[in-house]
Amino acid sequence: MGGLARKATILEQIKNENITPLVIDSGNLFFKKEKVEPGITIETAKVNAEVIMKSFNKMGCDAFSPGVKDFAGGKDYLLRLERKSNFPFISSNIAHSSNNKLIFDPYTIKNINGYEIGIIGLSSNFESEGVSILDPISSLNSIFNEVYNKSDVVILLLHAETKDEQLLNQIYNSNLPIDLILRSGARTRSSDGGSKIPTYIAGDRGKMLYKFELNLVDKENSFIDIPWCNNTIDRMNERLNKMKKGNLEADLFDLYKNDPTTLNRINNYMNQLEKANQLLENAINTISLTKIELSKTIFDKPDILKIVDVGKLKIKDLIGPILPSQIDSEGRAPGDPHYGHGH
Repeated sequence: MGGLARKATILEQIKNENITPLVIDSGNLFFKKEKVEPGITIETAKVNAEVIMKSFNKMGCDAFSPGVKDFAGGKDYLLRLERKSNFPFISSNIAHSSNNKLIFDPYTIKNINGYEIGIIGLSSNFESEGVSILDPISSLNSIFNEVYNKSDVVILLLHAETKDEQLLNQIYNSNLPIDLILRSGARTRSSDGGSKIPTYIAGDRGKMLYKFELNLVDKENSFIDIPWCNNTIDRMNERLNKMKKGNLEADLFDLYKNDPTTLNRINNYMNQLEKANQLLENAINTISLTKIELSKTIFDKPDILKIVDVGKLKIKDLIGPILPSQIDSEGRAPGDPHYGHGH
């Protein structure tokens, strides 16, 4: 919970710069695990979830698309959190298993600085009592044109586990003009959409705040992922230079003229390098990124810190007196969000 008060501080700083941020979350927000043990464990986990909900209410959130871990307390409990929240829960394919009707609105439209931002929620398949996951691609296709026609920018909040790369490829191959995909369900923090759709995985525990800046000039053109282009250029140049074996003036095609396999690699690297450079040179609409680590060097916003502290007291009351034998190797007691973790 420590990152909540720091995240609020960053958001306040952005607003003080006369910038209206769009605050969105792609899932796995309220719980750390897909299943939580009954008894005191689930009770303390629900207190944590309440703290997160109240903090998001206070700091502001424009859209949240649930993931599998958000159902760890049960569907009814998540619906209770939704009723207490002042921000929209969205998903275009999470439905009630009893009738296959959507549990949440499929999307929301937000006006930010005169631009209409369409935000769609989507999840890959998972199992949870009382919940049915409708086919993701069919669900996305069924509402996309409606959202697109109302929007200047379309963002997809996607919950997809690492094993669900096929779903991501299906989205890429659908040729839907999605401008940005923000994904939960995986630990890797990266951009992997590249020249297709800019796609970012921000990790699953909120230790990093991703600040995107979208520069929209012409709606008819795709956004160019500036970090992906720069990273690709750096990586390809590094690989090609390593192959020159210390002589940066070497001609790689001459150096490996008798090695067809390596020549194919060289051509592949050069093609990627050329593509990234062309995208940068011809960029009209752009996406840039600043990663902000929510470390202890960031001041805790007092009103959010108060919510967190109240939650900690509730957890302490639930757990009761702490015996020395209950303290873990890192000096943490039961109820700490990282209790029992080896870090």
